[in-house]
Amino acid sequence: MQRLLTVALVCLFVAVAASADEFRDYPEFRYASGLPGGSHGVTPDGHVGFDGAMQLNIPVGYTPGWGNFMLTASAAAINGGFPTDFSGTDNNGTVTVGFGMFNEHRLWFSEMGTGKGENSLEPVENLQFEIVPETEDRPAIAIGVVDILDRRAATLDRPLEGAGRSFFIVATREGGTPDKPLYYTLGYGNGRFHCRPFGGLSYQPASRAKLFAEYDGWVGNVGGAYDVLSSREWHGIFGISLVDFERLDLTFAITKTSF
Repeated sequence: MQRLLTVALVCLFVAVAASADEFRDYPEFRYASGLPGGSHGVTPDGHVGFDGAMQLNIPVGYTPGWGNFMLTASAAAINGGFPTDFSGTDNNGTVTVGFGMFNEHRLWFSEMGTGKGENSLEPVENLQFEIVPETEDRPAIAIGVVDILDRRAATLDRPLEGAGRSFFIVATREGGTPDKPLYYTLGYGNGRFHCRPFGGLSYQPASRAKLFAEYDGWVGNVGGAYDVLSSREWHGIFGISLVDFERLDLTFAITKTSF
Protein backbone atom coordinates (compact mmCIF):
# COMPACT_ATOMS: atom_id res chain seq x y z
CA MET A 1 0.00 0.00 0.00
CA GLN A 2 2.79 2.47 0.88
CA ARG A 3 4.56 1.74 -2.41
CA LEU A 4 1.34 2.34 -4.37
CA LEU A 5 0.71 5.64 -2.59
CA THR A 6 4.28 6.76 -3.21
CA VAL A 7 4.03 6.01 -6.94
CA ALA A 8 0.73 7.88 -7.22
CA LEU A 9 2.15 10.96 -5.51
CA VAL A 10 5.31 10.92 -7.61
CA CYS A 11 3.13 10.90 -10.74
CA LEU A 12 1.33 13.98 -9.45
CA PHE A 13 4.61 15.81 -8.82
CA VAL A 14 5.93 14.91 -12.28
CA ALA A 15 2.83 16.55 -13.77
CA VAL A 16 3.54 19.86 -12.03
CA ALA A 17 5.73 21.36 -14.74
CA ALA A 18 3.11 20.72 -17.40
CA SER A 19 0.22 22.15 -15.38
CA ALA A 20 1.60 25.33 -13.82
CA ASP A 21 -0.58 28.41 -14.34
CA GLU A 22 -0.28 32.08 -13.56
CA PHE A 23 -1.75 32.95 -10.17
CA ARG A 24 -4.67 34.87 -11.66
CA ASP A 25 -7.08 32.08 -10.74
CA TYR A 26 -8.08 31.79 -7.08
CA PRO A 27 -5.30 34.22 -6.12
CA GLU A 28 -6.31 34.36 -2.43
CA PHE A 29 -6.10 30.57 -2.05
CA ARG A 30 -2.74 29.75 -3.59
CA TYR A 31 -0.50 30.12 -0.51
CA ALA A 32 -2.40 28.76 2.50
CA SER A 33 -5.20 26.24 2.83
CA GLY A 34 -6.99 27.40 5.98
CA LEU A 35 -7.82 23.70 6.43
CA PRO A 36 -6.64 20.87 8.73
CA GLY A 37 -2.93 20.26 8.30
CA GLY A 38 -2.25 23.69 6.79
CA SER A 39 1.08 24.65 8.45
CA HIS A 40 0.26 22.59 11.56
CA GLY A 41 0.09 18.90 12.31
CA VAL A 42 -3.01 16.75 12.81
CA THR A 43 -2.70 13.24 14.25
CA PRO A 44 -4.85 10.28 13.16
CA ASP A 45 -6.86 10.61 16.37
CA GLY A 46 -7.68 14.26 15.69
CA HIS A 47 -5.21 16.22 17.84
CA VAL A 48 -3.63 19.39 16.44
CA GLY A 49 -0.02 20.30 17.21
CA PHE A 50 3.28 19.39 15.60
CA ASP A 51 2.88 15.62 15.32
CA GLY A 52 0.81 14.09 12.55
CA ALA A 53 0.24 15.01 8.92
CA MET A 54 1.24 18.53 7.87
CA GLN A 55 1.04 20.24 4.49
CA LEU A 56 0.90 23.85 3.25
CA ASN A 57 -1.84 24.50 0.71
CA ILE A 58 -3.81 21.25 0.72
CA PRO A 59 -5.91 19.68 3.50
CA VAL A 60 -5.11 16.37 5.15
CA GLY A 61 -7.65 13.62 5.76
CA TYR A 62 -7.28 13.79 9.55
CA THR A 63 -9.93 16.07 11.09
CA PRO A 64 -9.44 17.71 14.53
CA GLY A 65 -11.99 17.02 17.23
CA TRP A 66 -13.40 18.88 20.21
CA GLY A 67 -10.93 20.93 22.26
CA ASN A 68 -8.52 21.57 19.38
CA PHE A 69 -7.69 25.14 18.33
CA MET A 70 -5.34 26.67 15.76
CA LEU A 71 -4.20 30.19 14.87
CA THR A 72 -1.88 30.70 11.89
CA ALA A 73 -0.46 33.70 10.08
CA SER A 74 1.42 33.53 6.80
CA ALA A 75 3.00 35.91 4.32
CA ALA A 76 4.29 35.07 0.86
CA ALA A 77 6.41 37.06 -1.59
CA ILE A 78 4.56 37.05 -4.91
CA ASN A 79 7.32 38.47 -7.10
CA GLY A 80 10.34 36.93 -5.42
CA GLY A 81 12.41 38.18 -2.54
CA PHE A 82 11.29 38.30 1.09
CA PRO A 83 7.67 38.88 2.19
CA THR A 84 7.33 42.24 3.91
CA ASP A 85 3.57 42.59 4.45
CA PHE A 86 0.25 40.72 4.37
CA SER A 87 -1.07 42.44 1.23
CA GLY A 88 -0.16 44.63 -1.73
CA THR A 89 1.17 43.92 -5.19
CA ASP A 90 4.21 42.01 -3.91
CA ASN A 91 2.76 40.06 -0.97
CA ASN A 92 -0.02 37.61 -0.15
CA GLY A 93 -0.98 37.09 3.46
CA THR A 94 -3.54 35.15 5.47
CA VAL A 95 -4.59 34.86 9.10
CA THR A 96 -6.66 31.81 10.07
CA VAL A 97 -8.48 30.77 13.23
CA GLY A 98 -9.82 27.21 13.34
CA PHE A 99 -11.32 24.84 15.89
CA GLY A 100 -12.62 21.28 16.03
CA MET A 101 -16.05 20.06 17.06
CA PHE A 102 -17.33 16.66 18.20
CA ASN A 103 -15.23 13.59 18.97
CA GLU A 104 -17.06 11.20 16.66
CA HIS A 105 -17.43 12.19 13.01
CA ARG A 106 -15.28 15.21 13.76
CA LEU A 107 -16.01 18.60 12.20
CA TRP A 108 -13.53 21.46 11.64
CA PHE A 109 -14.46 25.11 11.08
CA SER A 110 -12.06 27.91 10.22
CA GLU A 111 -12.32 31.63 9.61
CA MET A 112 -9.61 32.62 7.15
CA GLY A 113 -8.75 36.26 6.49
CA THR A 114 -7.06 36.93 3.17
CA GLY A 115 -5.09 40.10 2.51
CA LYS A 116 -7.18 42.87 0.94
CA GLY A 117 -5.48 46.19 1.51
CA GLU A 118 -3.33 47.84 4.13
CA ASN A 119 -4.31 46.54 7.59
CA SER A 120 -7.43 44.80 6.27
CA LEU A 121 -8.48 41.21 5.63
CA GLU A 122 -11.32 39.62 3.64
CA PRO A 123 -13.13 36.79 5.48
CA VAL A 124 -13.43 33.25 4.14
CA GLU A 125 -15.22 30.41 5.97
CA ASN A 126 -14.16 26.76 5.55
CA LEU A 127 -15.46 23.40 6.78
CA GLN A 128 -14.11 19.85 6.87
CA PHE A 129 -16.09 16.78 7.98
CA GLU A 130 -14.65 13.39 8.82
CA ILE A 131 -16.33 10.52 6.98
CA VAL A 132 -14.25 7.69 8.46
CA PRO A 133 -11.17 7.65 10.72
CA GLU A 134 -7.99 5.78 9.81
CA THR A 135 -7.83 2.09 10.67
CA GLU A 136 -5.37 -0.69 9.88
CA ASP A 137 -7.29 -1.38 6.66
CA ARG A 138 -8.16 2.09 5.37
CA PRO A 139 -7.02 5.71 5.40
CA ALA A 140 -8.86 8.55 7.08
CA ILE A 141 -11.30 10.17 4.65
CA ALA A 142 -12.87 13.62 4.88
CA ILE A 143 -14.91 16.00 2.74
CA GLY A 144 -15.01 19.77 2.90
CA VAL A 145 -15.77 23.12 1.38
CA VAL A 146 -13.68 26.28 1.02
CA ASP A 147 -15.34 29.71 0.99
CA ILE A 148 -18.74 28.47 2.13
CA LEU A 149 -20.49 31.76 1.34
CA ASP A 150 -18.91 32.03 -2.14
CA ARG A 151 -17.57 35.56 -1.59
CA ARG A 152 -14.00 35.53 -2.84
CA ALA A 153 -12.96 35.94 -6.48
CA ALA A 154 -12.36 32.88 -8.63
CA THR A 155 -10.18 34.95 -10.97
CA LEU A 156 -8.53 38.36 -11.06
CA ASP A 157 -10.12 38.84 -14.47
CA ARG A 158 -13.51 39.15 -12.67
CA PRO A 159 -12.55 40.33 -9.18
CA LEU A 160 -16.08 41.28 -8.08
CA GLU A 161 -17.95 38.14 -9.13
CA GLY A 162 -17.08 35.80 -6.24
CA ALA A 163 -17.40 32.12 -7.22
CA GLY A 164 -14.60 31.04 -4.89
CA ARG A 165 -16.58 28.19 -3.29
CA SER A 166 -14.75 24.88 -3.79
CA PHE A 167 -15.48 21.30 -2.68
CA PHE A 168 -13.00 18.51 -1.99
CA ILE A 169 -12.55 14.96 -0.74
CA VAL A 170 -9.25 13.90 0.82
CA ALA A 171 -7.65 10.80 2.36
CA THR A 172 -4.53 10.47 4.53
CA ARG A 173 -2.61 7.37 5.58
CA GLU A 174 0.25 6.98 8.06
CA GLY A 175 3.38 5.07 7.13
CA GLY A 176 7.07 5.16 7.94
CA THR A 177 8.18 4.13 11.43
CA PRO A 178 6.89 5.15 14.88
CA ASP A 179 9.88 7.46 15.48
CA LYS A 180 10.02 8.79 11.89
CA PRO A 181 6.43 8.77 10.55
CA LEU A 182 5.59 9.45 6.91
CA TYR A 183 2.10 10.60 5.94
CA TYR A 184 0.53 10.18 2.49
CA THR A 185 -2.32 12.46 1.38
CA LEU A 186 -4.40 12.19 -1.81
CA GLY A 187 -7.50 14.13 -2.74
CA TYR A 188 -9.60 15.70 -5.44
CA GLY A 189 -11.37 19.04 -5.59
CA ASN A 190 -12.92 21.59 -7.91
CA GLY A 191 -12.47 25.37 -7.97
CA ARG A 192 -9.34 26.32 -6.09
CA PHE A 193 -8.07 22.74 -6.57
CA HIS A 194 -8.35 23.15 -10.36
CA CYS A 195 -10.73 20.17 -10.81
CA ARG A 196 -7.70 17.90 -10.48
CA PRO A 197 -6.19 15.44 -8.03
CA PHE A 198 -3.94 16.90 -5.35
CA GLY A 199 -1.56 15.16 -3.01
CA GLY A 200 1.32 15.45 -0.62
CA LEU A 201 3.87 13.79 1.62
CA SER A 202 4.94 14.91 5.09
CA TYR A 203 7.85 13.37 6.96
CA GLN A 204 9.05 13.88 10.51
CA PRO A 205 12.77 13.05 10.63
CA ALA A 206 13.12 14.33 14.21
CA SER A 207 10.81 15.11 17.11
CA ARG A 208 10.76 18.85 16.35
CA ALA A 209 11.38 18.93 12.58
CA LYS A 210 9.01 18.32 9.69
CA LEU A 211 9.44 18.23 5.90
CA PHE A 212 6.66 18.23 3.30
CA ALA A 213 6.05 18.34 -0.45
CA GLU A 214 2.78 18.66 -2.32
CA TYR A 215 0.96 19.25 -5.57
CA ASP A 216 -2.06 21.48 -4.92
CA GLY A 217 -3.81 21.00 -8.27
CA TRP A 218 -2.00 23.96 -9.80
CA VAL A 219 1.69 23.92 -8.80
CA GLY A 220 4.16 22.10 -6.60
CA ASN A 221 5.15 23.38 -3.16
CA VAL A 222 7.85 22.26 -0.73
CA GLY A 223 8.74 23.29 2.79
CA GLY A 224 9.63 22.47 6.33
CA ALA A 225 8.62 23.36 9.86
CA TYR A 226 10.19 23.51 13.30
CA ASP A 227 8.45 23.17 16.66
CA VAL A 228 9.79 26.27 18.46
CA LEU A 229 7.41 26.05 21.44
CA SER A 230 6.49 22.59 22.61
CA SER A 231 4.39 21.35 25.51
CA ARG A 232 1.80 18.64 25.92
CA GLU A 233 -1.10 20.94 24.94
CA TRP A 234 0.53 23.96 23.25
CA HIS A 235 2.80 24.26 20.22
CA GLY A 236 4.34 27.17 18.37
CA ILE A 237 5.35 26.17 14.84
CA PHE A 238 7.52 28.14 12.42
CA GLY A 239 7.37 27.15 8.76
CA ILE A 240 9.23 28.16 5.62
CA SER A 241 8.07 27.07 2.17
CA LEU A 242 8.51 27.66 -1.53
CA VAL A 243 5.22 27.98 -3.40
CA ASP A 244 5.61 26.95 -7.03
CA PHE A 245 9.22 26.15 -6.00
CA GLU A 246 10.09 29.86 -6.09
CA ARG A 247 7.77 32.08 -4.00
CA LEU A 248 8.95 32.31 -0.40
CA ASP A 249 6.22 31.76 2.19
CA LEU A 250 6.70 32.21 5.94
CA THR A 251 4.20 30.92 8.48
CA PHE A 252 3.73 30.80 12.23
CA ALA A 253 1.09 28.66 13.90
CA ILE A 254 -0.08 28.37 17.48
CA THR A 255 -2.04 25.25 18.38
CA LYS A 256 -3.78 23.97 21.48
CA THR A 257 -5.18 20.50 21.98
CA SER A 258 -6.92 18.70 24.83
CA PHE A 259 -6.50 15.07 25.88
